[in-house]
This record gives sequence, structure tokens and C-alpha cells, in this order.
Amino acid sequence: MNQVSIISDLIVWIEKNLEQPLSIDNVAQKSGYSKWHLQRMFKEVTGQVLGTYIRHRRLTYAALSLRMTSKPILDIAMQYRFDSQQTFTRSFKKQFNETPASYRRGEFWDPTGLTPAIELNKNRLFLPEPKFVNMPKQTFWGISYKNNCNLSQILDEENKLRSQFFQNYLSHYAHNSDSLPDKIFAFSRILKSKDNANEQELLYTIALDHNNNLEYIEPIVNEGGLYLCFKYIGSLENFSDFISQVHLAAMPALKVRLRTSSCLIEIHHNHHDDTIKCFKDIHTMECDYCVPVVVDDEVNIQSNLL
Repeated sequence: MNQVSIISDLIVWIEKNLEQPLSIDNVAQKSGYSKWHLQRMFKEVTGQVLGTYIRHRRLTYAALSLRMTSKPILDIAMQYRFDSQQTFTRSFKKQFNETPASYRRGEFWDPTGLTPAIELNKNRLFLPEPKFVNMPKQTFWGISYKNNCNLSQILDEENKLRSQFFQNYLSHYAHNSDSLPDKIFAFSRILKSKDNANEQELLYTIALDHNNNLEYIEPIVNEGGLYLCFKYIGSLENFSDFISQVHLAAMPALKVRLRTSSCLIEIHHNHHDDTIKCFKDIHTMECDYCVPVVVDDEVNIQSNLL
């Protein structure tokens, strides 16, 4: 097995064990190499220091927990293996430039400091240049789905809800011999669960910009505002990786802050492919993925996507 495969497998194991003891000695024992050889190999393959990478990934999950759950700060510190709240606060402030308490209560969410997982065996997704778009307040008509999940389940749960809707939606159009609309809009919000401090409530709404009298359809008002929009054209399987890249790699680098009270918007484009009768028939999707943001400087605002 070559070095890239060894380190790739090790990273997958680290990601699954961020809440477990991960000293260099623990990780070296798992790998079967001496800690000196392992650290040297990790740096050669990834360009990063092993201990620093583990700390950054733990702090990234801690930051997500602060913003997306109501779990006490001390519990988050213990969950990600910091020996005290003081140690956690010191490390957190070094990576995110503010204390955990101020990070949690901020009106806007600054993603600077979030660190994506290293993925060596996947083809890297190159994100196109995003556009700032000012969207108007607008009423849509849609169907909403709701589910509770923890941090590690969010993308999978969102995929399930997305698949569930499109499966039902496409079968409806196939049954009625109607043509699909040019655009289908999806709105998602993640709220802190009122019942479980470790979970989030995922709200996912699929909608049209007109009322087509589908069963259970209801009006949905989007307040609009400034969005940073990324174009995606690719497979369904890679869409979750694309979303992760947007939030953990692109957004931190772009020096924007998130409006956490607003919805993420997916604008799915249809090119009237008559062969698409169900969700599994979709091999390539085109989508504008739009994140609600605020910026401190003037930006070049593009034409409205809606």
C-alpha cells in the first residue's frame, strides 16, 4: 500500500474518532508506524502537521456545535477532548479570533477558521467563481419536510428529504403527462432542537414560483436579501461534497458572514429531458446554491437569479 492510501485511510479513521483520545501515540498505534515516521509521512502527503490537523478538525466541529446546538460550552469542550473549558477557550480563540461564548451569540456567523477534512482519494471539486445576488422578497408555493438529526447526519438527512421529494414530484409529472417547470426551488434552514441539546431541526422546503395546486402545497415567503451563489453542474453523488466545500473551504476564504436567520436556497434547473421519470434517472444536475450573507465592503452584485 502506498503512502497516499495509508494516510487516506488514516484520515477516514481520524474523522470517525474525533471524540475519542487521539494523541499522536494513539494514532501511531492505529497506523502501525512509529510516531516519528507517521508524522513525517503525514506532512509529506498532506502538507499539514498531524497534531495540528486533528486539533483544527475538532475545533471545527466544536464551532458547528456552538452555532447549531444548545449544548453547554463545557460539554462541547469535553466532547472534543479538551481537558478544561479554559484550554478549549484558549485554543478556540486562536483559531476563530473570539471566545466560544461570543462565537455562539453573534448575530452573524463568521466562517473564518472552519477547516475541511482532507480527502486524498476523491477528485477535488473546483468551485466556479461565486456571484453576489440581491434577491427580492418573494412568495413561493411548496411542500415542507422536517427532521431532527445530529451534526454528522445533516447532509445525509438533507439528501434523503431532497430525494424523497423529487421522487414523488417527478412521478406526479410523469403520471399527469405534464412538462417539468424550468426551475424548482429548495429552501433549507437548520434550527437548534427544542427537545435535544445535541440535535438540530432540519427544515427542507421544495417549491415553485407559482401555485400548481399540488396536494399539501402552501405559500412560502422568502425575505430575500444578499446571497452568495455557487453554480453546480455535476452528479447527484458529488452534490454533498460540493456543499461541504462551499461551507468549509470557500466561505471561510471569502471573508463573508452568514445571515443565520435566512434560508439557504437551491435553484434546480430543468432542461426538459423527457427521459427523466424518477429520481434515479437524473445523472447530471444543474443547480445554483445560494448562501445568505452580509459583507462589510462593497461587492459586485449580479442580476437576480430568481
